[in-house]
Amino acid sequence: MIHHELGQWPLVISVSSGLQTLEAMQAFTEDWNRWLDRGEPFASLRVFADADALVHPEGGAQGAKQWLQARGADIRRHMMGMASVVPAEQYEKIRKMNVEKLFGVPASTFADADDALVWLGERVMAPRGLPFDLAAVRAAIRSACATCAAAAAS
Repeated sequence: MIHHELGQWPLVISVSSGLQTLEAMQAFTEDWNRWLDRGEPFASLRVFADADALVHPEGGAQGAKQWLQARGADIRRHMMGMASVVPAEQYEKIRKMNVEKLFGVPASTFADADDALVWLGERVMAPRGLPFDLAAVRAAIRSACATCAAAAAS
């Protein structure tokens, strides 16, 4: 399950939990296509609620690679930065991936959401003079996490 919270635009908060289907992954890239097609700069905070959320479905990696090739220029043009939060037990494995090089934008991986928020505030939002309401962003993360948990329980 992936839930997006757009109430803090230009920060898109995406929370993923559980194993993803190929259809969910395709829906995720369609969401990204809509944001990129706005032609506005935005930042991304991706929260992976559990280790399963990090697993690509069969065939997903190839589709993601093709999408990145097709939309790479738009990502570099419109993405201000990307922070990913992963479960602490997955951090050492995931942090070795060079997300910044992969996407061509400022990016970093964290084991703690607060560390990710500090990085986003200092590295992405503040240099552009953009407002960054930490309390509102934390509330949006909690809401997105609750939505994912409720969907997983049903």
